[in-house]
Amino acid sequence: MIVLGVTGGLASGKSSVSKYLQDKYKAYIFDADVEAKKILHTKEVEEQILEAFPQLKSLETDLLSQVAFENKQSQLKLNSIIHPLVQGEIERRILNEDGKHPFFIVDAAMMIESGSVNYFRDKGMILLVVIADKATRKERALMRSNLLEESILERMNLQLPDSQKIKYANFIIKNNSTKSALFKNVDKIIANITIE
Repeated sequence: MIVLGVTGGLASGKSSVSKYLQDKYKAYIFDADVEAKKILHTKEVEEQILEAFPQLKSLETDLLSQVAFENKQSQLKLNSIIHPLVQGEIERRILNEDGKHPFFIVDAAMMIESGSVNYFRDKGMILLVVIADKATRKERALMRSNLLEESILERMNLQLPDSQKIKYANFIIKNNSTKSALFKNVDKIIANITIE
């Protein structure tokens, strides 16, 4: 089973790439955002977060987002609590799914920022970085209509720019065009990986 990391900035198309890999190549998807939310609501982690952020009265998503995306320090503090636990869950899941799927996908927006990219690269993970122009990403994020423009820009500014992300990439996927163009790029990369 080949372990692929799929990362990219907000509205870059990272999740579209992961979903395509699942549908076409029967890949197993570990969605780090979804799993982090599950971990977040365990009693032990809730207590740690409320202690680290005394201004929070509860871990309602809106309140937590305001604090987490307030600045880089807040984001790092929150990540230092959650990311080691997510990392442990990824390892358990890789062991559990080994032999059942051709690919195991770690879909994680903050893989590079959290530092877990180095940990998993040492274990043989291949990293795909999905990039798109900032204007295209902003437009896509606005079309989802779950975030205001101000929030979108704040989140984009807290993520590493594409120019930094691509330094970690084994493969770069540009996604400024159509979904069919995106998927053709993915197919080329998979062909490249499986030939090696």
